[in-house]
Amino acid sequence: MRKSKRKRKKKRSELTKRILLAWECGAGRGHILTLKVMAEALGPSHHYDAALCRMNHAAELASVSNDIYPSAGLYVHYGRRKAKGWPRTATWSEFLGDLGFARPKRLKLQFDWWVEVMRIRRIDLVISDFAPISLLAARALGIPSVCVGTGYSAPPPGMARFPVLLPRYDELVHDEAELLENVNAVLAGAGAEPLAHFSDIYATSVSMPRTIRQLDPYDGLRAQPLLPPLNEALPRKASGGDEVFVYFSTAELAYTPLVEALSGLGLPIRAYLPGADPAATARLAASGAIIESTPVPVEQIAARSRITLNAGQHGSLCMGLGMGLPQLAFPQHLEHEYHAQRAAELGAAELVPHKRWSAEQIIDTVRALYHDTARQSRARELADALYPDLFGDIKGLVRERVEPLLA
Repeated sequence: MRKSKRKRKKKRSELTKRILLAWECGAGRGHILTLKVMAEALGPSHHYDAALCRMNHAAELASVSNDIYPSAGLYVHYGRRKAKGWPRTATWSEFLGDLGFARPKRLKLQFDWWVEVMRIRRIDLVISDFAPISLLAARALGIPSVCVGTGYSAPPPGMARFPVLLPRYDELVHDEAELLENVNAVLAGAGAEPLAHFSDIYATSVSMPRTIRQLDPYDGLRAQPLLPPLNEALPRKASGGDEVFVYFSTAELAYTPLVEALSGLGLPIRAYLPGADPAATARLAASGAIIESTPVPVEQIAARSRITLNAGQHGSLCMGLGMGLPQLAFPQHLEHEYHAQRAAELGAAELVPHKRWSAEQIIDTVRALYHDTARQSRARELADALYPDLFGDIKGLVRERVEPLLA
């Protein structure tokens, strides 16, 4: 009997793989949720490390990760952008240039950190959400890797140049050839083959951004299929509630007119505000808003809500699209602005210019959207039309595409 138990333990040990959930940059909770979905899909038989650039939502990985620790993070360096008069970021390569790819010493330091972690932790598979340098380290070490995230932050490889994302922002600060040279110098130091294009940072074993082609900046350029952003089990349509659901995940409420608008809206509000200042939250609660201390189940959002307010986060936009709810977006940066604009082009959302509207303008717009029955009908029609792109068996699709890498 004892011998049999030892054999079973040995067999389980042989099956166990060490998987690194890597996150290098970004502030939203969505990165954590995507990594959690990946781990849940692959199941509990593996050992999961989670190396995170921010720890404020790390507890949400406790149910799937064996070890959670801070990662080396990517942070913006605005020297060149400032010298050019602060033009907005035109391409994804421009953003990576700001994040350190234009600084060879910083790039190598980041690369070396990931290499050391992967070696010490004996990693068998890397799953990267907005962690491009972890992908380079995995490439150098011959470790299979999976690139996840949104379409915006998980571009396809093979592009000779990254395309401009929003035509009104087209001034370039960084030379993409220089960025490629910096990357290849780091890879050469590790004995790895050079990249042909800067976009080949994302030439991973499996690429599966969670998005829909209607929101994907690289629609038509991908060789691998997208992963639907919503699980088949989630509600498809809202049932006619009367609440305004508000989800701001970082410092959106630092803009005082927005707090004033929500406090004086005169409509039933339910809000989840994990990154808000306590004073702003207290003011909203005093005005009658229901402030949730934990994430609100999507079933409850669908049942209670008439419209949603968010920052234009990709996940929030997709959730609203899937439930057939009109949305008002308050973009905080270019990724928000890009996704919200694409959703607006579908007829599903409106945008509020960043920190430019008064409280009165915000109130008028929210009330108009709340009472716009035509927009509500349009949102429900879109939920039907986008169903094949939005919904799918996420865990089944992940297992189908990723488990072969663990064989």
